Amino acid sequence: MNKSVILGMSGGVDSSYAASLLKNNGYEVNGAYCIMHEYAEEGLQDAKRVAESLNIELHTIDLTEKFDKTIKKYFTDAYSYAKTPNPCIVCNPTVKFKALCDLADKLGAEKIATGHYAGTGFDEESGRYYIKKASYKDQSYMLCRLTQEQISRVLFPLYGTEKDDNRKAAAINGIPLSDKPDSQEICFIPDKDYARFIENRVGKFPEGEFWMEDEDKAVGIHKGLIHYTVGQRKNLGIALGERIYVKGFDIPKNRVILSRKDVTDNQGLVCENLVFQGLDLKTENFESDVKIRYAHKGATAVSVISDGKIRTVFAENQRAVTPGQYAVYYEKDKLLCAGEIINNI
Repeated sequence: MNKSVILGMSGGVDSSYAASLLKNNGYEVNGAYCIMHEYAEEGLQDAKRVAESLNIELHTIDLTEKFDKTIKKYFTDAYSYAKTPNPCIVCNPTVKFKALCDLADKLGAEKIATGHYAGTGFDEESGRYYIKKASYKDQSYMLCRLTQEQISRVLFPLYGTEKDDNRKAAAINGIPLSDKPDSQEICFIPDKDYARFIENRVGKFPEGEFWMEDEDKAVGIHKGLIHYTVGQRKNLGIALGERIYVKGFDIPKNRVILSRKDVTDNQGLVCENLVFQGLDLKTENFESDVKIRYAHKGATAVSVISDGKIRTVFAENQRAVTPGQYAVYYEKDKLLCAGEIINNI
């Protein structure tokens, strides 16, 4: 069996310890660092330190142009249309995992690997590969758009492990970065100022009206649609002496729609841009657990697939079903399918 693997290395402890585990399991490991934006240098230097300590070769892949034209553009476009995007979900299959597979093909490696906390499975009945939930720090949600080829080739050495144990093991084995903190922000916007990033790319968004739906009238001036999200009630920059919520947006009229009611208690959703993993492609309706954002615990729902869309109704209403985010569907630990939320119901 071909025991050569291309490991995506981020310069963090997870991918670093994954490299050690693969080596210990007899794999010939080649590291790959994907340069995707102007903040990549620190991670690259950390990845080089780890590769040197483990005596593995590290390849660099310059993806800055592709990342700019796909992920940064997707992020900017989504916010410009009052959606809340998840760039990691789109980046994984279209940029990062694709680059790892391309390098593997070039070097003659059968497998690729990353430091994600997730697993893989294969459904004999449907003949389909799927991502599996991890019991700890599950990151399957972020992998919901991986293709069948990518899932069939990927190894997740950290499946079934826990981060604290991995840090300790990395330190014991002399692996650099064992105490490096986790990254929490979007990698290409480390200061978390999304509005600044977007306006630097496309120009400043104009001010417009805060529109109180309950009274059908303007109640103030907003500073640009990209500064707000559905369900927001804090930092609106307007004081009406009572609690108010962002209900939505009237893009043609450049209005932020407000309501006195918490409008984010939703019965269901509709999503499109579907990707199927463990779900049989002949399925028309099904019951599952659905996650509507990464930190969501999941909720039981019944769904119907029709005309390239999924319409989902929850057993209990869910808060903050947000257009632009992804609905990810599970049967126990099996990832069935996913789609981009286009509206709530």
